[in-house]
Amino acid sequence: MAEVDKAVERIRATGAYRLLVVGYRCLLLGPLMLGVSIGVIALWPRKPPLAFVPIVITFATVFVGVAAVWVGLLTLYSRRLMPRGGTNRHAALMKALRRDLAAPVRRGR
Repeated sequence: MAEVDKAVERIRATGAYRLLVVGYRCLLLGPLMLGVSIGVIALWPRKPPLAFVPIVITFATVFVGVAAVWVGLLTLYSRRLMPRGGTNRHAALMKALRRDLAAPVRRGR
C-alpha cells in the first residue's frame, strides 16, 4: 500500500490536482447559488436588471468549475499521472479527492 500512497501524494502535489479540487468545489457551489438567484428573482417584486446579477454569477461559477476540471484532468492525463479506472491507485486518488473536497481550503501546502 505504501507504493499507492506515494503515487497519490505525487499526484496531489501537482497544480493540476489543485485545479481539479477548485473546479469540483465550484461545481458543488453552482446549485446552491442557482437556488439563491432563483429566490432573489422570485421575491423581488419588480425585476430590475440588478436582480439577474446572481444568475450571471452562478453561470460564471459553473463555467469556471467546468473549465478548471477539464484543464486539471487534461494536464494529469498528459503528464500520465492520472491512473486508469478500476485500479487501486484510482480508488485511492478518488478517496483523496473526496477528502480534499470536504476539507477546508489551506494555502501554502
